[in-house]
Amino acid sequence: MERIGWIDFLRGISMILILVFHTEVYYKEYDVTPYYIYTTNAIVLFYFISGYLFYRQEEFSLKKKAKGIIRSLLIPYFIFTTIIAVLKVLVRQQTIDWQEIVINILSGRASWFIAALIAGELLFSIILRISRGKHLWLSTVAFVCFAIYYIIPFNQHNYWQWQDALMAFVFLYLGYIFHQYRHAFHIINKPLYSLIFLLILILIKIYEYHVDLPMRNIAVENVPLFLTDVIVWLLLVISVINYIPRFKMIEWTGRHCIVYYFLAGGCPLIISILLNKLKFHYDGYFYRYLTAFVLVYGLATFLTWLIYRYIPFVTGKNNRK
Repeated sequence: MERIGWIDFLRGISMILILVFHTEVYYKEYDVTPYYIYTTNAIVLFYFISGYLFYRQEEFSLKKKAKGIIRSLLIPYFIFTTIIAVLKVLVRQQTIDWQEIVINILSGRASWFIAALIAGELLFSIILRISRGKHLWLSTVAFVCFAIYYIIPFNQHNYWQWQDALMAFVFLYLGYIFHQYRHAFHIINKPLYSLIFLLILILIKIYEYHVDLPMRNIAVENVPLFLTDVIVWLLLVISVINYIPRFKMIEWTGRHCIVYYFLAGGCPLIISILLNKLKFHYDGYFYRYLTAFVLVYGLATFLTWLIYRYIPFVTGKNNRK
């Protein structure tokens, strides 16, 4: 399938934001910028784009989609989480607890986002097949998913991240709607609308910065605030699609975002350990954090290139492009 430039770009931006967050956590040893200020938006955008790619004018094939999820998400999940779990233990010079590693991987706790994406896409695929794309079905299920996610107490250790998968369903559906009715959104593909949405989003983020929202995978502690944030964020993204410039490095990051995500914890950990051993501690100096991030991004990019160049089969690919 032909690559879509703006999709790769937005995925790349989202992945870079996730690397920024993990670098803060490992190098600064705490998240100076609250998680929900930008990380939640990056995750929502991933789900939204995945939903956009669900839509096809031809009849939806559950069998074909399920095979794609298994090949491009499930198999890489098992391979990468196993390798990364062992490497993290070795880097930290700890004893390998194989039972804990196996339980975490099989239960979907080894990588919450990928597990939620897998479960969410499978759920969306099943409902899409049953409903034959009828929006009454899809919107009803999306509403129920959101309600369950918000009402039931959040548990970080839920099996295959089923709670986050419910939230993923909501944004998969929104992406699906946008693709199907994209022509109706042309009215906001103008710089003026982009500026308005950007200013509103900035005001929302300023307000959120002063609100004590507990950290969770998708932060929904205040429904009106969350929905306003997400809706404005997605409208901003939609309004700038036609004006997104071509940055090959960012698009390359977006095309290989799954591998980047698996490396998003390990690379910041390795770089942070090395810099701290060299006495290059953060100590409140922004340029040191910026140096750490550049090294993290560089290491993640190099490792991703190696993986796609020499062992592409672990990513679900059978070529070296």
